[in-house]
Order: sequence, then C-alpha cells, then structure tokens
Amino acid sequence: MLHKLTISNYALIDNLDISFTDGMTTITGETGAGKSIILGALSLLLGKRADTTVLKDKDKKSVVEATFSLPNDSLLAFFESLDIDFDNETIIRREITPQGKSRSFVNDTPVGLQTLKELGTVLIDIHSQHQNLFLKESSFQCQVVDAEANNGDLLNEYAKELHVLNKRKKELEDFLSEIQKKKDDLAYYKFRLDELVKANLQGGELADLEQESTLMEHSEEIKTMLAQADEAFSGENALLSQLKTIQHSFEKNAQLSSQFQAISERLAQSYIELSDISDEISKNNANLDFDPQQKESIDERIDLLNTLLHKYSALDENELIAKRDELQTLVNSLENADFQSEELQKNYDQQILVVQKIADEIHLRRAEAVQRLEPQIVSLLQKLGMPNVKFAIDMIPLNEFRSNGKDEIRMKFSANKNIAPQWLGEISSGGELSRVMLCLKYILTKNKSVHTIIFDEIDTGVSGEIADQMGSMMLDMSKELQIITITHLPQIAVKAQNQFKVFKTETNETTTSSIEKLTEEQRVNEIAKMLSGKTITEAALNNARLLLNAR
Repeated sequence: MLHKLTISNYALIDNLDISFTDGMTTITGETGAGKSIILGALSLLLGKRADTTVLKDKDKKSVVEATFSLPNDSLLAFFESLDIDFDNETIIRREITPQGKSRSFVNDTPVGLQTLKELGTVLIDIHSQHQNLFLKESSFQCQVVDAEANNGDLLNEYAKELHVLNKRKKELEDFLSEIQKKKDDLAYYKFRLDELVKANLQGGELADLEQESTLMEHSEEIKTMLAQADEAFSGENALLSQLKTIQHSFEKNAQLSSQFQAISERLAQSYIELSDISDEISKNNANLDFDPQQKESIDERIDLLNTLLHKYSALDENELIAKRDELQTLVNSLENADFQSEELQKNYDQQILVVQKIADEIHLRRAEAVQRLEPQIVSLLQKLGMPNVKFAIDMIPLNEFRSNGKDEIRMKFSANKNIAPQWLGEISSGGELSRVMLCLKYILTKNKSVHTIIFDEIDTGVSGEIADQMGSMMLDMSKELQIITITHLPQIAVKAQNQFKVFKTETNETTTSSIEKLTEEQRVNEIAKMLSGKTITEAALNNARLLLNAR
C-alpha cells in the first residue's frame, strides 16, 4: 500500500508530506484547491512525462517521493524481472531539474520511465475521469471477466505458448521466403557447383603445377646441365674414378700421419655422397623427357585454376574447396526444401493445437464467469440507483489468436426500461459510466494484484442515496486493499477511516496548496461545510455528526 507521499516544488506545492494508512481514506477540498495537483505529482512516479512547467520555483528542482509497504515476497519475482532489488518498504523517487532533466530511482537504483510504468501497474491504480474511456475497450472488459474466471495462470501459459507459436510461424515464413528466392537461382547454384566439382580441386596443386611448368620452359638448359654433369661424374676421366684413386692413396699412407688418416676418411665420405648425387643425376638424365603436349596440358590446368580463383574471389584451392562444399550444402538444402518446409509446417501446426487447447479452456472459464458476473453487476448497479438496469456480456469467438485468447468481450448496458442494452462503447453518459466502472473495480478488487486504488471524483453526477451506496461499496473494497478517494460528496467522505483536506493559501506574491489530516472535530466541520456551503449551520453540524456516527 501507499504509506507516505512527499512532494516539493511542484505546481502550487512548496512542500507537502502525507502519511496514509490502510483501509479507506478520503481527500476533500474546494474545487481548484489542488487535489488534482497531488494526483499529477503521484503520476510522475508512475512514469508520466514532465518538463520544467511543473516547477513552482524555476530555479529549484522538484522532487516527488513515495514509500510503499509491500506484502512479503509476493512481488519478489516481478522486481527481479525488472532487475531491481526488492524491499518490503519500497521507495520510488522522481526528480525534475530546472534544466528539464528527469531522474528516477527505485530503492536508490536509477531506472527509466518504462520501468516506472511497469512497476506502477502492480503498485497503484489511479482512476481518473478519463479512465472511464478504458471501460469502452474490449481488453479491459476481458480483464474483468478473466479476473472472475481466475484465468491469471492460464493466460500466462497461453502467452508463453503463443510466443512459441509466433516464433514458429516466423521461422516457417522466413524459410519459405528465403527458399523461394534461392529456388529461382537453383540452376545457377547447380552450374557453379558442377563447375567446381569437375575441377577436381586439390590443395597445393597450383604451386606444384607452376613449378613443373617453369621447369618445362627451361627444358633445353636443364638437359644440357644434366648431360654435362652425368658426363663429368661417369664419363672419361670421371670425377668419381679420380676421387676413388686419390682416396686409396691417402688410405695406403694413413699410418704415416693422423692427418692423412683424417683426409682419407673424409674423401671416403665425399665419395659416397658424390656417388649418390651421380646416380640421381644419371636417373634424371635418363628419364628426362619434356613432352610439349604435357606442357600444354599443365598450362591449361593452371589457367583453369587461376580463372576459378579469380571468379570466386578465392586466395587458394582450399578456399575454392570450401566454396564448393558451401554450394553443395545450399543445393542439397534447396533440393530437400519441401521436406524441411513440411517439418516446419508440422511443428507450426502442432503448436497451433497446443495454443488452441489453452484458448478453449480460457473460453470455457470465461463463459462460466459471465454467467456469474451478469447478475452480480446487475445487483450492484441496482444499489447505485438503476432499478431497471440491464447488463449482458457477449463473447464473440474470433478466428485469430490474440494476446488474451480468441474471444472478444463486449459488455452491453441499459439503465432504462424498454431500451435494449447497448455496447458500453456507445454509452455517452458520464454518470452511468462512472457507476459501471465502480462496479467493475469492485469485482476486480478480490482478484487484482494491485494493492492501492485511488478514485478521482468517480462520484461525479450522483448524490443522496446513490452516493451513500457508492461510499459503502468503496468501504467494502477497502477491506481487501487500500482505497483513497477524492470526493466532493459528504456521503462518501464520511465513510472513510481517515480524511484529508486540501486547501489554498494566497499572499500578494504567491498561491500555495497544502493538505492536512483532519481530526474528528475538524471532520465534523468539513462535512457540515460540504452539506451547507460556506455558512455552516447548526443543522449541518448535527447532520454531519449523524453521518459520521452512522458510518
């Protein structure tokens, strides 16, 4: 519940500090005294936008702060979802600077306006005159029916499964759209794939081919080199033969000197190495056969690989192989698209059945709730001065899944005999709408998670016994949650356990709005003034005492 409200430098308010209790509280005062200003300041804490026009003193910042006493842990998960530390005593503060900057805090943690709005939906419900317009919306009417049907958990499950359904639908639509685009180019993809497959790509092949081609370009020079080398090693006066003779000479005289022994060993090793080289040269010379046609074939292969590298913007054969594999995967996917789309369609259709089953259960519960609601609302409206009221709730099945199911809820109402009920969206009487709204809020009291409701002159257009009944209804609501009512009617003001009065004080320089909590005797005077006007008569005082004692 709202425990404390502090306002500074806002509109006509210098400094204001109000402490509230549970139960029912009324706020009274003359028109223009500043009751709506207090609500405006409180609305800042619920995410309403503001600028420097709200500053009373344009050189100082405005601060609005509210303290809420929250039930143990019931909102813990909600706070965690907003990434805010939970405390049973939660403080919300909003600051507006002279420069027009706005800062918001929840338990000293900076937050944005959207967070304030989301938090406000579970902390407080401010009912102002314009909120009667919500009564005409099917979504609000559906909310009332769902509250009576206790559909909260089921709607959460429905929302979760509907999210899955929408996700699967998008996956299917995106897949079909993408596949259709690519199917138009399937022949092109297959042509490119075929081109890369036929190329029989191998990593590192180009470098080997280029080396081989270079060798063939110098074939005559290479042949001459090999022939000369072969002749030198194995021809007349061959190097190997001379080297062998020299090595034998040093070997024979090795015992004469350790140096001769070392030279002999080195010559032996050299002979082995040179003999191996001679064999390799001889083999190359014998096997060397430069075929011009082979050279042409190699160059054609090189040209093909270079063309493919350029065409596919690849650095080497490995990148070409990767592109080939990528195209193979794409072509396989396109050629198997019908199977994949069938799987996606199957998953989507199965999820439709899941969501439909939950929607059917929601519909069934709503239908049962409607049967209970209609007589309840009729009874409440009769107490509020509508003896001939007719009230009905139509449930219109829809062919689409909406965020709250597959029903459109339309409440129909008539306050007079011989006039058929009309949809609430067509009702223009503010007084009638206010009374219908109060009845629906009354029903919501036992089901809604919000712990504080503020009524801003919901009693406009009524008086006498009807006002008394409205006050009794609000008092009954206050047994379940905190009710704060701004009113001009004494019949409602007397019902509350606590009463505040808003008043203005004027000087030559400024006008200031203030508020005070009334004592029992002050309440008698205030109620009497509401009954008789500025001139308080003894009869009005006696009547005020009777009303207060009879509450």
